[in-house]
Amino acid sequence: MTNVSDVLTPVEAFPDEVDSRKRQWLQAFHPPVEQMNAPQVQEPASPESIVADFIRQHSASGQLVARSVFLLPPYSVPETDLSALLDVLGQDANGADITCVQGAEEAYFYSTQTMTANYADMCVQVVENDICRAIAEAVRFDCRTYPRPYKVAMLTQPPYRFESQQIAAALTAMETHPDYADIRTVESSNAEPYLFSERFMSYGKAYGLCEWLEVEQYQNP
Repeated sequence: MTNVSDVLTPVEAFPDEVDSRKRQWLQAFHPPVEQMNAPQVQEPASPESIVADFIRQHSASGQLVARSVFLLPPYSVPETDLSALLDVLGQDANGADITCVQGAEEAYFYSTQTMTANYADMCVQVVENDICRAIAEAVRFDCRTYPRPYKVAMLTQPPYRFESQQIAAALTAMETHPDYADIRTVESSNAEPYLFSERFMSYGKAYGLCEWLEVEQYQNP
């Protein structure tokens, strides 16, 4: 059998015009002698670790992984096998960062290493196209947490990326829906629209805060 080292010209013998990246690629065929004499045996990755890494990769790019993804091609994992796999993953210390959030339509997974629970909830609402609920929850979260009113323009940014027409239609629908009776509009003196929740702040406080955010902070540096 002919060895690779018998047919490859040493890297030093290649002309100068050879791309340096190709040199690095060729050097990979010439590992140090001590590594060749002591090969390492790598344990195959378990199905649980493969699924966990798949979820982590998606979370790092700001995406949830729906449970149904594993049931469909190209994965096509049988339901019983998937349930067992996810049960094992939930009990595995190496998968402690993998969390499930239940949407109205199905379950979704994410990694707490790169995604917060609040962001995951927002992603669920976007995936399930529940625009009214997404807006209401975003407004309530900001009013409760910071507290501050919610700038309507933020709904055009990730993870929402709603179009202006979608936002306008949703706000119109929310005006008469009892589930969103606490969501109110307020506008700063420069005509920038904000939203706030009466559960967590009054109109006067919301107006004062949006006026500060839009106008006064720039007048009083």
